[in-house]
Amino acid sequence: LGGSIMIKYFSIEDRQLVNTQKETADTIWYCVERPSENEIQQITHQFQIPSDYITSILDDAENSREEEFNQTKLTKPALLLLQYPFPKTSPSGYFQVDTYPFSIIVTPKKKLITITNHEPLFLKKVFSQAFTENDLPANLNIFMQLLWQITFSYNTYLSTLQSQCDVMEKQLRVSTENSQLYQIMDIQKSLVYFKEATTANLTTLKTLVKNKTIQENHALKNHLHDVIIETEQSRTTARIQLKLVEQMNQTFSAIVSNNLNNIMKILTSLTIILTIPTIIGSLYGMNIKLPIAGRNDAFLWIILLMIFISIATAYYLKKGKFL
Repeated sequence: LGGSIMIKYFSIEDRQLVNTQKETADTIWYCVERPSENEIQQITHQFQIPSDYITSILDDAENSREEEFNQTKLTKPALLLLQYPFPKTSPSGYFQVDTYPFSIIVTPKKKLITITNHEPLFLKKVFSQAFTENDLPANLNIFMQLLWQITFSYNTYLSTLQSQCDVMEKQLRVSTENSQLYQIMDIQKSLVYFKEATTANLTTLKTLVKNKTIQENHALKNHLHDVIIETEQSRTTARIQLKLVEQMNQTFSAIVSNNLNNIMKILTSLTIILTIPTIIGSLYGMNIKLPIAGRNDAFLWIILLMIFISIATAYYLKKGKFL
Protein backbone atom coordinates (compact mmCIF):
# COMPACT_ATOMS: atom_id res chain seq x y z
CA LEU A 1 0.00 0.00 0.00
CA GLY A 2 2.76 2.40 0.94
CA GLY A 3 4.25 2.52 -2.57
CA SER A 4 1.08 3.44 -4.44
CA ILE A 5 1.08 6.91 -6.00
CA MET A 6 -2.70 6.86 -6.46
CA ILE A 7 -3.29 6.84 -2.69
CA LYS A 8 -2.88 9.91 -0.48
CA TYR A 9 -2.29 9.40 3.23
CA PHE A 10 -3.58 12.00 5.66
CA SER A 11 -3.16 12.51 9.37
CA ILE A 12 -4.39 15.43 11.45
CA GLU A 13 -2.05 17.90 13.16
CA ASP A 14 -3.32 21.10 14.83
CA ARG A 15 -6.80 20.48 13.38
CA GLN A 16 -5.31 20.52 9.85
CA LEU A 17 -4.95 17.62 7.41
CA VAL A 18 -1.35 16.70 6.61
CA ASN A 19 -0.38 14.61 3.58
CA THR A 20 2.30 12.26 4.94
CA GLN A 21 3.19 10.83 1.48
CA LYS A 22 3.26 7.33 3.00
CA GLU A 23 1.32 5.28 5.52
CA THR A 24 2.15 5.94 9.19
CA ALA A 25 0.67 4.96 12.55
CA ASP A 26 -1.20 8.30 12.58
CA THR A 27 -2.72 7.88 9.11
CA ILE A 28 -6.43 8.42 9.49
CA TRP A 29 -7.63 8.96 5.91
CA TYR A 30 -6.72 6.97 2.81
CA CYS A 31 -7.77 8.97 -0.25
CA VAL A 32 -7.79 6.64 -3.26
CA GLU A 33 -8.24 7.88 -6.85
CA ARG A 34 -8.62 5.62 -9.90
CA PRO A 35 -7.44 2.45 -8.09
CA SER A 36 -5.69 -0.29 -10.06
CA GLU A 37 -6.44 -3.99 -9.61
CA ASN A 38 -3.41 -4.36 -7.32
CA GLU A 39 -4.47 -1.42 -5.18
CA ILE A 40 -7.99 -2.81 -4.86
CA GLN A 41 -6.60 -6.15 -3.68
CA GLN A 42 -4.20 -4.47 -1.25
CA ILE A 43 -6.88 -2.29 0.34
CA THR A 44 -9.46 -5.08 0.63
CA HIS A 45 -6.86 -7.36 2.22
CA GLN A 46 -5.46 -4.79 4.65
CA PHE A 47 -8.83 -3.53 5.94
CA GLN A 48 -10.92 -6.67 5.33
CA ILE A 49 -13.28 -4.75 3.05
CA PRO A 50 -15.69 -6.45 0.62
CA SER A 51 -14.27 -5.90 -2.87
CA ASP A 52 -17.58 -4.48 -4.19
CA TYR A 53 -17.16 -1.53 -1.79
CA ILE A 54 -14.28 -0.42 -4.02
CA THR A 55 -15.12 -1.83 -7.46
CA SER A 56 -18.57 -0.21 -7.37
CA ILE A 57 -17.09 3.23 -8.10
CA LEU A 58 -15.51 1.91 -11.30
CA ASP A 59 -19.04 1.99 -12.72
CA ASP A 60 -19.84 5.66 -13.35
CA ALA A 61 -23.56 4.88 -13.29
CA GLU A 62 -23.48 3.33 -9.78
CA ASN A 63 -26.37 4.60 -7.66
CA SER A 64 -26.21 6.00 -4.11
CA ARG A 65 -26.51 3.54 -1.25
CA GLU A 66 -25.31 2.69 2.25
CA GLU A 67 -24.25 -0.64 3.72
CA GLU A 68 -23.55 -1.81 7.30
CA PHE A 69 -24.38 1.54 8.90
CA ASN A 70 -27.15 -0.13 10.90
CA GLN A 71 -24.61 -1.74 13.29
CA THR A 72 -25.01 -0.79 16.95
CA LYS A 73 -21.23 -0.97 17.28
CA LEU A 74 -19.00 -0.79 14.22
CA THR A 75 -17.46 -4.27 13.92
CA LYS A 76 -17.46 -4.42 10.10
CA PRO A 77 -16.49 -1.73 7.57
CA ALA A 78 -19.46 0.48 6.63
CA LEU A 79 -19.95 1.98 3.16
CA LEU A 80 -21.65 5.20 2.12
CA LEU A 81 -21.77 5.77 -1.64
CA LEU A 82 -22.97 9.16 -2.86
CA GLN A 83 -22.97 10.85 -6.25
CA TYR A 84 -21.07 14.11 -6.70
CA PRO A 85 -21.02 16.67 -9.55
CA PHE A 86 -18.08 16.68 -11.96
CA PRO A 87 -17.59 19.45 -14.58
CA LYS A 88 -16.50 18.55 -18.10
CA THR A 89 -16.81 19.61 -21.74
CA SER A 90 -19.73 18.03 -23.57
CA PRO A 91 -19.42 16.35 -27.02
CA SER A 92 -20.88 19.52 -28.55
CA GLY A 93 -18.12 21.59 -26.93
CA TYR A 94 -19.99 23.33 -24.11
CA PHE A 95 -19.86 23.28 -20.31
CA GLN A 96 -21.64 20.31 -18.77
CA VAL A 97 -21.77 18.80 -15.28
CA ASP A 98 -22.02 15.02 -14.92
CA THR A 99 -22.39 12.99 -11.71
CA TYR A 100 -20.11 10.18 -10.55
CA PRO A 101 -20.05 7.87 -7.51
CA PHE A 102 -17.90 8.58 -4.46
CA SER A 103 -17.34 5.83 -1.87
CA ILE A 104 -16.70 6.61 1.80
CA ILE A 105 -15.72 3.63 3.96
CA VAL A 106 -15.52 3.79 7.76
CA THR A 107 -13.50 0.94 9.30
CA PRO A 108 -13.82 -0.47 12.85
CA LYS A 109 -10.28 0.84 13.56
CA LYS A 110 -11.52 4.42 13.01
CA LYS A 111 -9.86 4.77 9.64
CA LEU A 112 -11.52 6.53 6.74
CA ILE A 113 -11.13 5.37 3.13
CA THR A 114 -12.50 7.31 0.15
CA ILE A 115 -12.47 5.94 -3.39
CA THR A 116 -13.30 7.71 -6.62
CA ASN A 117 -12.67 7.06 -10.29
CA HIS A 118 -12.39 10.78 -11.10
CA GLU A 119 -10.68 13.53 -9.12
CA PRO A 120 -13.41 15.59 -7.37
CA LEU A 121 -12.74 19.31 -7.15
CA PHE A 122 -14.44 19.56 -3.74
CA LEU A 123 -11.65 17.46 -2.17
CA LYS A 124 -9.27 20.43 -2.45
CA LYS A 125 -11.48 22.33 0.01
CA VAL A 126 -11.39 19.43 2.45
CA PHE A 127 -7.60 19.14 2.14
CA SER A 128 -7.01 22.81 2.92
CA GLN A 129 -9.57 23.55 5.63
CA ALA A 130 -9.12 23.61 9.41
CA PHE A 131 -11.42 21.39 11.44
CA THR A 132 -13.34 22.89 14.35
CA GLU A 133 -12.87 21.45 17.81
CA ASN A 134 -15.70 19.16 18.91
CA ASP A 135 -16.35 15.81 20.58
CA LEU A 136 -16.33 13.83 17.32
CA PRO A 137 -13.46 11.46 16.47
CA ALA A 138 -11.16 12.74 13.71
CA ASN A 139 -12.42 10.21 11.15
CA LEU A 140 -16.06 11.27 11.68
CA ASN A 141 -15.05 14.94 11.43
CA ILE A 142 -13.60 14.23 7.99
CA PHE A 143 -16.61 12.04 7.13
CA MET A 144 -19.08 14.83 7.88
CA GLN A 145 -17.00 17.41 6.07
CA LEU A 146 -16.97 15.21 2.96
CA LEU A 147 -20.76 14.91 3.09
CA TRP A 148 -21.10 18.67 3.40
CA GLN A 149 -18.71 19.47 0.53
CA ILE A 150 -20.40 16.93 -1.79
CA THR A 151 -23.78 18.49 -1.08
CA PHE A 152 -22.54 22.09 -1.24
CA SER A 153 -20.82 21.49 -4.60
CA TYR A 154 -24.24 20.85 -6.19
CA ASN A 155 -25.47 24.31 -5.24
CA THR A 156 -22.23 25.84 -6.52
CA TYR A 157 -22.65 24.28 -9.97
CA LEU A 158 -26.37 25.08 -9.99
CA SER A 159 -25.44 28.75 -9.60
CA THR A 160 -23.01 28.43 -12.52
CA LEU A 161 -25.68 26.83 -14.72
CA GLN A 162 -28.17 29.55 -13.71
CA SER A 163 -25.65 32.24 -14.74
CA GLN A 164 -25.28 30.58 -18.15
CA CYS A 165 -29.06 30.57 -18.56
CA ASP A 166 -29.22 34.29 -17.71
CA VAL A 167 -26.57 35.06 -20.37
CA MET A 168 -28.46 33.05 -22.99
CA GLU A 169 -31.74 34.82 -22.18
CA LYS A 170 -30.09 38.08 -23.28
CA GLN A 171 -29.26 36.46 -26.62
CA LEU A 172 -32.83 35.31 -27.28
CA ARG A 173 -33.98 38.33 -29.30
CA VAL A 174 -31.20 38.17 -31.87
CA SER A 175 -30.61 34.43 -32.06
CA THR A 176 -30.82 32.73 -35.45
CA GLU A 177 -28.21 30.03 -34.82
CA ASN A 178 -28.32 26.51 -33.42
CA SER A 179 -25.33 26.95 -31.07
CA GLN A 180 -27.50 28.20 -28.21
CA LEU A 181 -29.77 25.18 -28.64
CA TYR A 182 -26.79 22.86 -28.17
CA GLN A 183 -25.79 24.82 -25.06
CA ILE A 184 -29.31 24.57 -23.63
CA MET A 185 -29.28 20.83 -24.32
CA ASP A 186 -26.05 20.46 -22.28
CA ILE A 187 -27.54 22.46 -19.41
CA GLN A 188 -30.64 20.26 -19.55
CA LYS A 189 -28.48 17.13 -19.37
CA SER A 190 -26.62 18.52 -16.36
CA LEU A 191 -29.87 19.34 -14.54
CA VAL A 192 -31.34 15.88 -15.27
CA TYR A 193 -28.20 14.32 -13.74
CA PHE A 194 -28.48 16.69 -10.77
CA LYS A 195 -32.14 15.95 -10.15
CA GLU A 196 -31.66 12.18 -10.19
CA ALA A 197 -28.40 12.25 -8.20
CA THR A 198 -29.70 14.54 -5.44
CA THR A 199 -32.88 12.45 -5.15
CA ALA A 200 -30.81 9.26 -4.76
CA ASN A 201 -28.42 10.98 -2.31
CA LEU A 202 -31.32 12.27 -0.25
CA THR A 203 -32.86 8.80 0.05
CA THR A 204 -29.51 7.37 1.19
CA LEU A 205 -28.87 10.16 3.71
CA LYS A 206 -32.34 9.80 5.22
CA THR A 207 -31.64 6.10 5.69
CA LEU A 208 -28.28 6.95 7.28
CA VAL A 209 -29.82 9.38 9.78
CA LYS A 210 -31.86 6.50 11.27
CA ASN A 211 -28.62 4.92 12.50
CA LYS A 212 -28.71 4.52 16.30
CA THR A 213 -25.20 5.92 16.83
CA ILE A 214 -26.05 9.04 14.85
CA GLN A 215 -29.37 9.47 16.66
CA GLU A 216 -27.58 9.34 20.03
CA ASN A 217 -24.80 11.75 18.99
CA HIS A 218 -26.14 15.31 19.01
CA ALA A 219 -23.29 16.77 16.88
CA LEU A 220 -23.54 14.03 14.23
CA LYS A 221 -27.33 14.29 14.09
CA ASN A 222 -27.26 18.09 13.69
CA HIS A 223 -24.54 18.00 11.04
CA LEU A 224 -26.33 15.32 9.04
CA HIS A 225 -29.57 17.29 9.34
CA ASP A 226 -27.83 20.31 7.76
CA VAL A 227 -26.52 18.08 4.95
CA ILE A 228 -30.03 16.71 4.29
CA ILE A 229 -31.51 20.24 4.22
CA GLU A 230 -28.82 21.35 1.73
CA THR A 231 -29.46 18.26 -0.42
CA GLU A 232 -33.21 18.96 -0.45
CA GLN A 233 -32.47 22.52 -1.51
CA SER A 234 -30.23 21.27 -4.34
CA ARG A 235 -32.90 18.86 -5.53
CA THR A 236 -35.62 21.53 -5.47
CA THR A 237 -33.39 24.05 -7.29
CA ALA A 238 -32.44 21.46 -9.92
CA ARG A 239 -36.11 20.62 -10.54
CA ILE A 240 -37.11 24.29 -10.87
CA GLN A 241 -34.18 25.11 -13.15
CA LEU A 242 -34.90 22.07 -15.30
CA LYS A 243 -38.49 23.22 -15.86
CA LEU A 244 -37.30 26.75 -16.66
CA VAL A 245 -34.67 25.48 -19.09
CA GLU A 246 -37.24 23.25 -20.82
CA GLN A 247 -39.46 26.33 -21.20
CA MET A 248 -36.48 28.36 -22.44
CA ASN A 249 -35.68 25.64 -24.97
CA GLN A 250 -39.18 25.86 -26.41
CA THR A 251 -39.02 29.66 -26.45
CA PHE A 252 -35.56 29.60 -28.03
CA SER A 253 -36.70 27.23 -30.77
CA ALA A 254 -39.74 29.40 -31.48
CA ILE A 255 -37.64 32.60 -31.60
CA VAL A 256 -35.00 31.05 -33.86
CA SER A 257 -37.76 29.85 -36.18
CA ASN A 258 -39.50 33.24 -36.09
CA ASN A 259 -36.25 35.13 -36.78
CA LEU A 260 -35.54 32.89 -39.75
CA ASN A 261 -39.09 33.44 -41.02
CA ASN A 262 -38.58 37.21 -40.75
CA ILE A 263 -35.34 36.99 -42.71
CA MET A 264 -37.00 34.89 -45.40
CA LYS A 265 -39.92 37.35 -45.54
CA ILE A 266 -37.54 40.28 -46.04
CA LEU A 267 -35.53 38.43 -48.69
CA THR A 268 -38.71 37.48 -50.54
CA SER A 269 -39.94 41.09 -50.48
CA LEU A 270 -36.59 42.36 -51.76
CA THR A 271 -36.71 39.75 -54.53
CA ILE A 272 -40.15 41.05 -55.60
CA ILE A 273 -38.90 44.65 -55.64
CA LEU A 274 -35.79 43.77 -57.65
CA THR A 275 -37.87 41.72 -60.09
CA ILE A 276 -39.80 44.85 -61.22
CA PRO A 277 -36.86 46.53 -63.05
CA THR A 278 -35.98 43.17 -64.57
CA ILE A 279 -39.50 42.71 -66.01
CA ILE A 280 -39.70 46.26 -67.37
CA GLY A 281 -36.17 46.03 -68.80
CA SER A 282 -37.05 42.71 -70.46
CA LEU A 283 -40.23 44.16 -72.05
CA TYR A 284 -38.40 47.15 -73.50
CA GLY A 285 -35.67 44.90 -74.75
CA MET A 286 -38.14 43.21 -77.14
CA ASN A 287 -38.01 44.20 -80.81
CA ILE A 288 -41.61 45.50 -80.97
CA LYS A 289 -43.32 48.89 -80.72
CA LEU A 290 -43.88 49.93 -77.09
CA PRO A 291 -45.17 53.15 -75.48
CA ILE A 292 -42.55 55.97 -75.38
CA ALA A 293 -39.99 53.63 -76.94
CA GLY A 294 -39.51 56.00 -79.86
CA ARG A 295 -38.74 59.07 -77.74
CA ASN A 296 -35.19 60.38 -77.49
CA ASP A 297 -35.45 60.51 -73.69
CA ALA A 298 -37.13 57.05 -73.45
CA PHE A 299 -34.33 55.61 -71.33
CA LEU A 300 -34.78 58.30 -68.67
CA TRP A 301 -38.56 57.79 -68.54
CA ILE A 302 -38.16 54.00 -68.31
CA ILE A 303 -35.68 54.41 -65.39
CA LEU A 304 -38.08 56.79 -63.62
CA LEU A 305 -40.95 54.32 -64.19
CA MET A 306 -38.86 51.48 -62.69
CA ILE A 307 -37.98 53.62 -59.65
CA PHE A 308 -41.59 54.74 -59.12
CA ILE A 309 -43.07 51.24 -59.32
CA SER A 310 -40.28 49.84 -57.08
CA ILE A 311 -40.85 52.55 -54.44
CA ALA A 312 -44.62 52.05 -54.58
CA THR A 313 -44.20 48.29 -54.19
CA ALA A 314 -41.75 48.76 -51.28
CA TYR A 315 -44.21 51.15 -49.57
CA TYR A 316 -47.04 48.65 -49.97
CA LEU A 317 -44.92 45.79 -48.58
CA LYS A 318 -43.73 47.94 -45.70
CA LYS A 319 -47.30 48.98 -44.85
CA GLY A 320 -48.36 45.34 -44.90
CA LYS A 321 -45.38 44.48 -42.61
CA PHE A 322 -43.87 42.25 -45.27
CA LEU A 323 -40.67 44.28 -45.26
